[in-house]
Amino acid sequence: MVVLVLVVAVLSREAARIAPPPPTPAPTSPVDPAVATVNGQPIGQNFWAEAVLVDQVMSGLAGVPAPAPEETLDRLINEALVVQAAPAQEMPTDEEVEAQIAALEASWGVGDGQVVAALAAVGLEREALVRAVTRLLVVQRAQGALEVEGGSTEEWLAWERGRAQIVIYRERMQAALSLWPSIVSPLPTPTSEPARPSALDFTLERAGGGTFALSDRLAQGPVVLVFFHRCG
Repeated sequence: MVVLVLVVAVLSREAARIAPPPPTPAPTSPVDPAVATVNGQPIGQNFWAEAVLVDQVMSGLAGVPAPAPEETLDRLINEALVVQAAPAQEMPTDEEVEAQIAALEASWGVGDGQVVAALAAVGLEREALVRAVTRLLVVQRAQGALEVEGGSTEEWLAWERGRAQIVIYRERMQAALSLWPSIVSPLPTPTSEPARPSALDFTLERAGGGTFALSDRLAQGPVVLVFFHRCG
């Protein structure tokens, strides 16, 4: 699996001292409220929820643990910072996206039909994977456009996140989780009370005459059986 992890080039120290002008805030759609904003750019509730589900599917196909929803949001924030810092890039072509998906499927050892089935299991169509891979290629191009000058990815992101205006709306995250039940699988609820173990019916002779049938006694209520060893 090609893990969606940022490999960010480090900007020139001199250029890094000059903060770029903040982008114009994008409008928030009433049907897709922001769960976070990065320098005024919203990360929509549905956009984040879909990314969480795609991460779960891709991790499952690769046989690795899926990131938590909070970790997926953190990655989307990092991706937004990278794209904002880089010059505008051309969008990848359909052929490039399909080639990347084919490479992923080959690394997972699955076919396209299995991928489609895994996506459908969480309520997604293949187009969701196309959007995720397109975004991955956009971020990779943005990374390549950044000036390389030593340092580490972690240092750059820590510095960039320290000066960025990042707002996270955790109550909207919870609302999104409730709208997308596939993200958090609830504990199964029993459909009926578990069956109680029952004893096999039997009939015994009474010491004072007559017989004792367990089924007859159970018809009158609960029965407690006590067994004694016979003496003499």
